[in-house]
Amino acid sequence: MLTPIEKNCIDRFREGKGFGDAGGESSWVDFGLRLMLETGTVVRNMRLTATADAVRFKDDGSPWTEQERQVESLARDRLASFCPEASFVGEESGGQLPAKGLALAMDPVDGTWSLVNHAETCTNTLAAFRDGTVFLGMIQNPVTGEVAYASEGSGARLIQLSLFGEPDRARDLPFKRVRAESVLVNLQPQRDAADAAGALFAAWRGGTVNMMKLTGGSPSWSLLEAAKGSFVYVNLWTTKPSDPFDLAAGVLLVREAGGDVTDLDGIPIDAAAHSGPFIAAIDVRTRDKVASIIKRSMS
Repeated sequence: MLTPIEKNCIDRFREGKGFGDAGGESSWVDFGLRLMLETGTVVRNMRLTATADAVRFKDDGSPWTEQERQVESLARDRLASFCPEASFVGEESGGQLPAKGLALAMDPVDGTWSLVNHAETCTNTLAAFRDGTVFLGMIQNPVTGEVAYASEGSGARLIQLSLFGEPDRARDLPFKRVRAESVLVNLQPQRDAADAAGALFAAWRGGTVNMMKLTGGSPSWSLLEAAKGSFVYVNLWTTKPSDPFDLAAGVLLVREAGGDVTDLDGIPIDAAAHSGPFIAAIDVRTRDKVASIIKRSMS
């Protein structure tokens, strides 16, 4: 079920071989997958080892580790060899997304609180841009061994790497829903989300919503879950406008899987710089039903 590019990339990584050369969309997929495997190994090792003593805190109270900066440095070096003209934008090391030309944006650990507390809702993500528009997005969960990616116009893919000796597997997204009429909701837990959570739980009690959860951790992980097809993901996003490494990879995955990420009025969001609540889903009718519940709770 692996494509030749996927299989060759995984095989080269396990054999310790290098990256491919620049040249076309398929080469960017190859480069991105190879980079995800290399950086994902670092992040997985971080989670499997005691990290409490290594945690530092930013001015806003969010945690970071020196290993995250090392991951970005590694990615920056790999990009310079693969595509020297491309800019690099990192969560930890900064950078500016150019209006013209190529760029790679990376968050080495989206969900650092989850990582340092040995939870499962952390990812490392990358998004490649051309002239300010994302054309490749990748999300990896180093806990589950899942690597998802989407390139513009080519659909969304999910690779499940072997963790216990089973074969590597891959498939197109989304999955077939167990019950097409089901309304399954994942609300990002936030201090400002109490009213929305109350409304959704009331809808759950009343049977309008069939399942309700608050996963937390990495928004990218929840966007990937939405791309899988069953869950509607709601994030009130009351912080600063998003950066290119925040949402772009997940937004592209949802869109290439056949869904969309919109504001509560159904208007598609800017994948690289969004402010305000957003909702992600494959099924439009289900998304609109959940959006209506959220909007009523905010009125």
